[in-house]
Amino acid sequence: MTKRILIALLSIAIISVSCKKDDGNGPVVIPSTHPETEQPEQKPATDDTYTVVKGKVLPPWQEGYLDIHSINSGRGESFFYIFPDGTTMLIDAAGSLLKDDPKPPTPPKPNGDITSGQVITDYIKHYLPEVSGGKINYLMVSHFHSDHMGSYSSTLPYHSSGKFRKTGITEVGGNIPFDVIFDRGKADNLPSSDMTSTSAMNNYYNFINWAKTAYGATDERFIAGRNDQIVLKHDASKYTSFEVRNLAANGYVWTGSGTLSRTDMPDLSDLQAWKKSSSDDARLPYENILSCALHLRYGMFDWFCGGDIQYNGRNTYPYKDIEAPIAKVMGHVEVMKACHHGTANTNSQTLLNALTPDAMIVGVWRNVQPNYDTMGRVYKASSDCQIFTTNMTDDNKVTLADYMNRFRETSGHIVVRVQPGGRVYSIYTLDDNDQEYKVKGIFGPYSCK
Repeated sequence: MTKRILIALLSIAIISVSCKKDDGNGPVVIPSTHPETEQPEQKPATDDTYTVVKGKVLPPWQEGYLDIHSINSGRGESFFYIFPDGTTMLIDAAGSLLKDDPKPPTPPKPNGDITSGQVITDYIKHYLPEVSGGKINYLMVSHFHSDHMGSYSSTLPYHSSGKFRKTGITEVGGNIPFDVIFDRGKADNLPSSDMTSTSAMNNYYNFINWAKTAYGATDERFIAGRNDQIVLKHDASKYTSFEVRNLAANGYVWTGSGTLSRTDMPDLSDLQAWKKSSSDDARLPYENILSCALHLRYGMFDWFCGGDIQYNGRNTYPYKDIEAPIAKVMGHVEVMKACHHGTANTNSQTLLNALTPDAMIVGVWRNVQPNYDTMGRVYKASSDCQIFTTNMTDDNKVTLADYMNRFRETSGHIVVRVQPGGRVYSIYTLDDNDQEYKVKGIFGPYSCK
């Protein structure tokens, strides 16, 4: 065989491998369509202590990697991030106390004897990198609902300070020091029709006031359009391709230009005066559409997180569709967190067509999540999308029968781990029936587009 023929055959083989599509048993490996954002390839760690093995505990984060952990307590959503330099962020801390409901919740994980806040605390403490100094840099409450910040009850125990009751975000923040806490802003600046109770909000504000003294923490309003609120704290100069862009909050959405944002929400800042002039309470936005949303970029890897944004009521009040303006400033992402747990009237075709996700993480905690029609929209936008859910009820498995064989996992903690340089990532599922964090599923590696 001549040298020229041998080179040609090798070239064909390489092209065939790089364009391989997932057949349900293997990884998606697709050549990059964004060479301008590529960085020199960095090989992952190969020592035995970092090898991911089924049945073994997931190894900890290492410098240069990006980890995104979906922590499953069965009571809402909680996502813990470790950035490439070891900067940490927690978005939401599940803590719903819902039990008897026509749309019942999934069973608590690992069991009902441990609070959701403690589940999240234990998980974070296990994976906190040494460089973090035992604290979380950023806490965020995406919006004021109990499955994201914790339910309130007068029977809940007080923190040792006696300043606030422990639930969800207050329990985690009372257990682990933090630097900054973000939310959409004081709720009285823009009320919603269904935000959590006044008692819950007062408890939350008492917690923040305590943290300012106890930790020297600060509280900030998450401002749409900014890309300098969430930044690397330890070695930003080493990871110049990393960025977190604030996409939306409190009804404002980034315009795509600089740090400018705009809103179509009516001015409801003076709620009492407004109520005297109007009886149309339907004008009030849902709490969900006021969620904080962000786009995280690391090299060629893109992640979208939109809290519980949705598009309910847009036919009467177009500003209630918060997904449409976000779609205008977003493009393809490797992985997205499903908006509002994948329920109905969210994850619109407009948004999904813009994102065309390769993978989706769905934080399921009720038997209507994810929704059948929503899954249809996902696959219409991205036919090979890899879907992972933290839970799935038996009833919903019947409802979703047409899609069940396409889901990659339907229970457990879910971890997205991006290799140094942001060109390759894998997804791991961890057993949530105990607190040992053993790997039960390995998916990938996948190449970023």
